[in-house]
Amino acid sequence: MHVVTGTFRNGRVELSEAVDWPDGTQLEVVPVAAANAPSRRDAPAKFEWSERFFEQLCEQWGDEPFERPPQGDFEVREDW
Repeated sequence: MHVVTGTFRNGRVELSEAVDWPDGTQLEVVPVAAANAPSRRDAPAKFEWSERFFEQLCEQWGDEPFERPPQGDFEVREDW
């Protein structure tokens, strides 16, 4: 089976396309966005980086050096 999107209107779910699922098919309905939020199709894919992401980041950072401060000692905790 493939994924089909839908919109909730007037107490019903309207699917974006016709399906040929047999009667009794169990569905899981999970809202993906609020009605006034942009759709998932408008948002960039999760973990999708532009081809020049790191180059652009370096350009924005400039010549300022990046130094990581000391992190201190590792905290040892009791076992549960």
